[in-house]
Amino acid sequence: MRNPSLIPWELLPGLGAALGPGAALLHAPLAFRELHQSAECPEKWTELLSDPSRLELLARLNRQEDFEATLHLSERSSAGASFRPTWLTCKGYWMPESGHHACYFADTTAIELARVEAQTLAERIRLIFKHLPVMVAHFGPPPQNRCEFANQRFAELFGFDEQTIIGTPALDLIGADLRAAVVPFLRRAREEHVPVTFPCELTSVAGDALRLEVTVTSARGVNDAGTDKGFFYLITDITERYRAEFALRESEDRLSRFMNASEEGVVFHRDGLITDANPAASRLFETPLHMLLGRSVLELIPPEYRARAASVIASGADASYESEVFNVHGERIPVEIIGRSMMRNGERLRMAVVRDIRDRREAQARIHELIEGLRSEKDKAEAADRAKSVFLAAASHDLRQPIHALSLFLTALRSMSQARSVRTSDLAEICRRMQASLDGLGQLLNMLLDVSRLDANAVQVERAPTSAQRLLEDLDQDFHQLATEKGLQLHVCSSRLWVDTDPTVLRRILVNLVSNAVRYTSRGRVLIGCRLRGPEVEFQVWDSGIGIPQEQREAIFEEFFQIGQTPAARHEAHGLGLGLSIVKRSALLLHAPPGPALHPRARLHVQHPRASLRASRAHRPAHIRALLPALRRPPGRARHRR
Repeated sequence: MRNPSLIPWELLPGLGAALGPGAALLHAPLAFRELHQSAECPEKWTELLSDPSRLELLARLNRQEDFEATLHLSERSSAGASFRPTWLTCKGYWMPESGHHACYFADTTAIELARVEAQTLAERIRLIFKHLPVMVAHFGPPPQNRCEFANQRFAELFGFDEQTIIGTPALDLIGADLRAAVVPFLRRAREEHVPVTFPCELTSVAGDALRLEVTVTSARGVNDAGTDKGFFYLITDITERYRAEFALRESEDRLSRFMNASEEGVVFHRDGLITDANPAASRLFETPLHMLLGRSVLELIPPEYRARAASVIASGADASYESEVFNVHGERIPVEIIGRSMMRNGERLRMAVVRDIRDRREAQARIHELIEGLRSEKDKAEAADRAKSVFLAAASHDLRQPIHALSLFLTALRSMSQARSVRTSDLAEICRRMQASLDGLGQLLNMLLDVSRLDANAVQVERAPTSAQRLLEDLDQDFHQLATEKGLQLHVCSSRLWVDTDPTVLRRILVNLVSNAVRYTSRGRVLIGCRLRGPEVEFQVWDSGIGIPQEQREAIFEEFFQIGQTPAARHEAHGLGLGLSIVKRSALLLHAPPGPALHPRARLHVQHPRASLRASRAHRPAHIRALLPALRRPPGRARHRR
């Protein structure tokens, strides 16, 4: 019945449909509509197919001919359906009378899944054989004995690959001579139904002489009624093992020849009694060979080491351990003993290599000292890490403090804005305090930024002739107000000197030194100046503050180090212990590490260009040495500010 209009589609069992152009569903039985959930919208049923299957079906329907196609349903096609096929085989018949296809569908899910599983299993088996460290092949029955399977290693042995070797007769691979040698083993394997293993020599296609171990098994089972199905071959390349065995035999001969030339003592013994020794052993024990022969090896070992030596000798195992031996004078010599069992002149003996390790012991002692030094450095690094954790906690607190203060001042300002009248003095005081909070926050952020840039090696030194007077004036402007608020006298000495340095790095150093001097001076004065010292300019910071104990003048340059709680804590933030670390690291950038002061003051030495106003002669290297503070005799004339 080729006319779909005459087909009772609603009554047809199974899956069928009349499909028009674009896979439009014209007629279909109820089972097909339920399967695809398309009773309400038949034009959408193809969306339930996977993309490749939908494209293939549309392509087939565009051609006016019969076809057969395997279609894969997407996961959503079976959602909510009681019958859930995954694969359908579609047989389509072109109906020229109506210009459509009559299609019939069969559920081939089980067949497709079995096919995929078989393909997967075959691929796994192929991969297993491909990566096996042996050569595997199957050759069919005579007379041709053609190759039916071979893994990659087997095929490459004869110059083929896994595909091209298939169908090749065995005789073409191994030649007539080798086949004649192999036939007796094949006959035995066929007649006795047991695997037969035999050695074989073969020259590879690359010209290498190979030593092979071949195991051949008849492919005919016991119940195959005499059917010959060929042979399975398992080939192992034992060339290296054969060479190793040959080399071992040669090594026994070489040992006899070379042991006399060895710089290490070699002793042969049977059941602990010395049968032979080389000249090096005689020199180590300072005993002639004839006096060593027949003696027990345990006599030459101190009592505390004899149990270990006796255990190794009794076990017969190879071993290496450290011990001591006596020489003829009874002196102890540290040695390493390497025990081996070996054949010598057809007799199984124990050989002991006795190696003098006095030099090694001395080297180990030196290494131990180095390890202790490294452990000390590690402890220092861990201490620095702990200090950094403390620093982070302190930094978070110090950052919150001015922000919280600013919040309180803003609240006060809002309250004042609602008052009828506000005293100017109150407003000025709040502004002053807000400015102080902002200054403190800025200083803290600048310090953290300096540390970050130094850690990242982001500071580039750019030298230039720099006016010392300009630096001193900047310091005066920066710290005058702070010193006045604390009731301190700030003295800045004038100078006409010029220095060859990086002005930014030098200013950072001086700012940190002056900041410390002002912070830790509760009363008195702070003096800043510079002097010419030979080819250098010496910057000095003097103060009448708390001073630094002699034993802490090295530690103050470490990060996060602080000299306990000081009177400065009553006036302002106590700091994070980073200022002098920044001084030290900045000074290193100028190629002169800082050192502790022998006198209570802070000093910096910077290279002074003789032609101070001529930049072309002002590029000699700068040297900075930061030494820390308290007050002594002030330099030069001072500009006094209070």
